[in-house]
Amino acid sequence: MDHSYQAWQDVLAEEFFGRQHAGHPTLFYVDDDVEQELRHGYGMEEPLAQCVGRFLRLETAEPYSALEDYRWRRRQQDKGGVPAFLPLLACSVIAASRMVNDRNHRATAYHARFSELLTGDEKRLGSHHYEPISRMWQVLASWQHSQKGARGLCTLPAPADLPSNRSMIGFAQSQALLSGADRSFLPKLFRSVREHGTTWPLPGETLLTQVEIRGMEQHFSKNFRNALQEEEFRPFLAKLIGNYAASWDGSDELVPTGVTRAELLVRLDAGRLGWVARLRSAEHEERIELKGGVVLDQLGDTAYYEVTGLPAPSADTLTKGVRRDGDGLVLSRPASSVLVLARDDVLGVWAGTDGFRPGEAHVVLAAPTAQRDVQRLLDKAATTGRSADTSKLAWVPQGWSLHKPVTFDDAVTLRRALKEVQGAVGLLQPPAQFKLRLEGGLKLAPSLDPHLYLRGGEPQVIFPDATEGTGTLLVDGKERPELRKAIAAGRPVPLAVLRLEAGRHTVSCAGAEIGFATADQAVVEPKVTRVCGFTVADGTASASPSLLDEQTLPTGVTGADCTSATPRDAAAVMELCRRDADEVLFAAADGRLWTLQVPEQPDWWTERLPDTPAPLHFEAGFHGIGGWLLERRSGRWKGRPVNPGTPKPKSTGNPRAWARAVLNAQQASDEPSWAAYVQAAKELDR
Repeated sequence: MDHSYQAWQDVLAEEFFGRQHAGHPTLFYVDDDVEQELRHGYGMEEPLAQCVGRFLRLETAEPYSALEDYRWRRRQQDKGGVPAFLPLLACSVIAASRMVNDRNHRATAYHARFSELLTGDEKRLGSHHYEPISRMWQVLASWQHSQKGARGLCTLPAPADLPSNRSMIGFAQSQALLSGADRSFLPKLFRSVREHGTTWPLPGETLLTQVEIRGMEQHFSKNFRNALQEEEFRPFLAKLIGNYAASWDGSDELVPTGVTRAELLVRLDAGRLGWVARLRSAEHEERIELKGGVVLDQLGDTAYYEVTGLPAPSADTLTKGVRRDGDGLVLSRPASSVLVLARDDVLGVWAGTDGFRPGEAHVVLAAPTAQRDVQRLLDKAATTGRSADTSKLAWVPQGWSLHKPVTFDDAVTLRRALKEVQGAVGLLQPPAQFKLRLEGGLKLAPSLDPHLYLRGGEPQVIFPDATEGTGTLLVDGKERPELRKAIAAGRPVPLAVLRLEAGRHTVSCAGAEIGFATADQAVVEPKVTRVCGFTVADGTASASPSLLDEQTLPTGVTGADCTSATPRDAAAVMELCRRDADEVLFAAADGRLWTLQVPEQPDWWTERLPDTPAPLHFEAGFHGIGGWLLERRSGRWKGRPVNPGTPKPKSTGNPRAWARAVLNAQQASDEPSWAAYVQAAKELDR
């Protein structure tokens, strides 16, 4: 795979899934105009579709296999990174953006446009080739959900949300429904609708109806207007616009991309309602000051903050919404007539949640305008908490009703009831699930094995939405009758009831399989593979820490004093590297290439060393070697010379790997010395 494909991957990852999207609904919207803007803005030489088309294996049954193989290789290097098939998915969205009636195709002819885009021939790629791409979309959605909003809130539909005739192409279509201009118009629509009613946020179907009643369709793109007319695709368009309404904080524009959004949540603790903020960003400051005297103080080492300077939650602040601005940060909560609280594992108290969680207890508060919708939902689907609590509790907002504890033991019934009732509760769907996974359980020594559980404390199994309530679950290859009731209800399936023996176990459903182990105690000592310390040669300790291997560990300084060691006098080049960089490489002038691993900071440093290194950096020492130090952060490469010298990559090392790394990072610096490295890499790459 040449460097141009990885360059497009990095551009798309930064543009649509960078950390600047934290806390924002993210659409992977790419049309022909956006593709040209990205190409010119990032200096891409090759058009996106042309780049992707070069790596298709068109004469085989699996034309995308080279791209899938590349994704797996990248995953081995960066397991938490954006899945490396974004260029192909971007092309699938471009094809969806072209779905209008023309002289050659009907508006529904997707595969002809996709094939023509990538191959120049509308018949070379057909619908029977497309299934791997639909799986890629689901992998992308699962990855985005796993980031917990830090790389943008997922707007991809769950498989169950798509009409049967769009089960594969619906993922790409969903991202082409709202253009950038559409999204900038949404706040005007929301404000216009909300001024004529007190219940907010309204469900998406109601908003679409208002668009039609008010004749506002002409303000939206052609793709939006076409979807508005389609009976089968309209429900997902309603969910998409409803999610944007639920994240709107009442201002004249959606929180701009690049500005961190702190979510303002309601907390119930010791019989009193209060505020707590949650940040989706990767870096968290200990204290944040906003306008109007509002201050956020971090709660321990978590993403949550104590909020001071705001009036306590009340009927007025809950129904009108709250927004406070700061330097690069917006603290906001959209207006809402329904408040749902659930137990928060981090806070240890009741806190606001985005949707109902099947099988868990909730506290539900409803404003007078929403009480009818809430009661209808509870009558249809709730197992407990149907009757309103009539006790006069001081913390309940004036005029609001209270239901507790509200549980929904049947997730299938809950989803059906939410679709039927809509109204003020229409947006409280359970969180989307895209893959089979384990949740909860009592883990034994997670650092030793993240999938090792105490026998009798096995985890629960969460079904993907596509198989909810209908899948066949196999435990160690066998169907277990005692689990059928939970499976049919679509609830998390508890494995502890099976009384499994200690050892390895597997859980499988619809072709997906996950494994775990159980034990009565963790008796295996952890194997130390990487130790941070100071190497010692001839009784002299190095001036900087490094990772010790099997050869240097016995004589190195780790948790014990080495009284005979003295600082090294030999000159060495020392560089500080960012700990939060996605990748740190050193390209030596002689063609060798190293990946610099981030060393952990041992506890004993503060006891044995006079100065503790800054937590944002780690030291890298270079003894008798020159080259370029390269760091990738948020998809961008930056480089610093370290006695660079003249590059002679053919003399030693792995020249091909060296050349790929240098070409991937060719924008890292404008210095002439780096230009010589790039030129040497291009000569090797010919």
